[in-house]
Amino acid sequence: MTKTKAVDMVPKIVSLLETLESADRQRVITAVLTLLGESVQPVSVQPPLTGGCPAKAINPAQASEKSFFDIKKPNAKIEELAVAARYREESEQATSSTKADLQKVFRSARRNFDTHNFHRDMANARSAGLFNRDTGRDSIELSHYGQNYVDALPDRAALKQLRRPKGKRRAAKKKSVKQKR
Repeated sequence: MTKTKAVDMVPKIVSLLETLESADRQRVITAVLTLLGESVQPVSVQPPLTGGCPAKAINPAQASEKSFFDIKKPNAKIEELAVAARYREESEQATSSTKADLQKVFRSARRNFDTHNFHRDMANARSAGLFNRDTGRDSIELSHYGQNYVDALPDRAALKQLRRPKGKRRAAKKKSVKQKR
């Protein structure tokens, strides 16, 4: 028995279905898939997640927290914090967040929120340039670099292309070294 290629079958199936109404076509296709033991699932085409601004293509206002995290695939706690903040920015038009706001996003995404080490993790995220410094005690604000970072996720190659922010500490350290000479 020779195996028929799917490409060869499409024109034949289309010619059979084109005489039917739209609702009848869907019923026939559903019935055929059921008879073959296949599950009937709607086909969705995901936009490419490289280049441009993929967060806009995902539309977090319609996506759940869990699906946003699943699409972005953060690897570290600082990335998870940035993804949660970006989700709030996109879905709720929030310019800043609090610890409670981020904790709510983590819970909805079914992720662990480490309350005891939150301040340490935020300090690490700020030193990585994902969040702005000096935003106040209870205010957490995603930086421009942090927004671009989350938008580029999960494409690790695109992350390497991002221009890292220059921190004040590095500039101050370089000046002090130059002054000593």
